[in-house]
Amino acid sequence: MHLTTIRLFIILGIALTVCEATDVMCLQRVPIRSCASVQCPVAGNAVTHKHYPCDCFETEIVLGKKKKWYKIKLPNGHHGYVTDAHCSGNVPHCK
Repeated sequence: MHLTTIRLFIILGIALTVCEATDVMCLQRVPIRSCASVQCPVAGNAVTHKHYPCDCFETEIVLGKKKKWYKIKLPNGHHGYVTDAHCSGNVPHCK
């Protein structure tokens, strides 16, 4: 009985970690860019408090400061990028 309960909690913990680590949420409306740079065209806008699936992040140096760009999956199946200025998530660096 106790072993089954422990196994269920382990599975639940793994599932929550995987779900939590693979999305990004933006705290306000921000532009979604077509690539990981402020020079790239805007492809749309991220919706406030919506969770976007995210595989990884890339970095860019802007005026001497490191900026993270989260690679998010859009509802149409394409990918876009949002900065860490108002968005956050716990995802690995892109390879």
